[in-house]
Amino acid sequence: MKKLLLAILCVMMLVSCSSKKDETIDNNVPKDQQEGTAGSNIPIKDNPEEAEYQITIAMQHLLEEVYGDKINDARIYVEKVYTAEEEQANDNLKSYNLTADEVFFEVKYELHPAEGVDVNELLTATGEYDEESGWVKEKFNVGVLRPNTDSEEPKYIITDFGTAF
Repeated sequence: MKKLLLAILCVMMLVSCSSKKDETIDNNVPKDQQEGTAGSNIPIKDNPEEAEYQITIAMQHLLEEVYGDKINDARIYVEKVYTAEEEQANDNLKSYNLTADEVFFEVKYELHPAEGVDVNELLTATGEYDEESGWVKEKFNVGVLRPNTDSEEPKYIITDFGTAF
């Protein structure tokens, strides 16, 4: 009998707790006013998959801005997203004082020149032209992914983009 009463009490406590969670979550914001999905408030520095995704999107925007109609396609490969530990272990990286929503990264990418474009314009700093495929390959850069404070789209932008930090 005691076990049955204890089990009923436990169920009642769980139901009570779960109904309170449904009413307010996230610093007492009513559920009907909450936005986002589970885990959406995880800082980008602690979410490497999201960081890689956002780097790819930001790179697409950056390449469009830099090259415009000089390219008609690009392939982007995120090689590395630095962890907070790696950042803190490197005095140069540490000096940037990045926030939890900013990350260092390394990226390789390939560009396909638009028709009539001088390929040499796409070879600045890094890259090799592969005549067989028609792609500029072996482009490599590093950068910092940061929240875009000027606009909603893209959500993140790339700064400090170059061949080394």
